[in-house]
Amino acid sequence: MGYNKRNDEINAITKESIAFAYCELLQNEQNISVTMICEKAGVSRNAYYRNFNSTDEIIIYCLILKWAKYCEINPVPPEDGEVLKQRLIQFFYAEKEFVRAIKKHDKVYLIEELFRKVIVPAEDIGMAKYLLYVVAYSVYGIIRAMIDNDFSETPEQILSIKS
Repeated sequence: MGYNKRNDEINAITKESIAFAYCELLQNEQNISVTMICEKAGVSRNAYYRNFNSTDEIIIYCLILKWAKYCEINPVPPEDGEVLKQRLIQFFYAEKEFVRAIKKHDKVYLIEELFRKVIVPAEDIGMAKYLLYVVAYSVYGIIRAMIDNDFSETPEQILSIKS
């Protein structure tokens, strides 16, 4: 049993090093190849293809990882849409350099994908799901405006706007 657990840990480390290598390249390079990612991460092409099907998948993985780490420090109480909204606005503001890199590579649409994955649960929960979509898309709208305005307003300024 210990062997498998060790394997899982090695796979997680490999996956993270690929993700972080790509995210770093994203901020400094224009045309990024799989070879460049593998060299920077110190892994084989096989390791890359075993973990990811596309660079889009890596960006989503990075965002989910960063969001999970952010939530460890800034917990979001379940069922609290208002706190979730505040946390997401603060999170994206804190990650603005990474988001600018995503934008530079024309991949802002992945942030919408993240919202669907993180906020709206996969299982069908009836009418509550509609409320989650409303929260997800209204917050996504705010984040999108922050990105389009190149983060010119602080989270405090944005959160002071009453709808």
